[in-house]
Amino acid sequence: MWCCRADGQPWPCAEARLLLRAEFDRNLAGLTIYLAGLMYEAIRDLYHLNPHDGPEPKALFDRFVGWTRRGRNAGRDVIGE
Repeated sequence: MWCCRADGQPWPCAEARLLLRAEFDRNLAGLTIYLAGLMYEAIRDLYHLNPHDGPEPKALFDRFVGWTRRGRNAGRDVIGE
């Protein structure tokens, strides 16, 4: 289902985003490529589980990749979401 094992929220949750930002510090391109690959896997899995009522592509893009475009303070922004 692509949910966080720690808090059950859709992955990447706020904590995962903070950890990913730290892990890919100063490598936004690497982070984006990594998340795009995971987004592809999630799309395949989620549509396989529910082909008629799966998530919208834009929602998956925003969830996996879009948040990285907010800049250096993105990790702080997601806490309030």
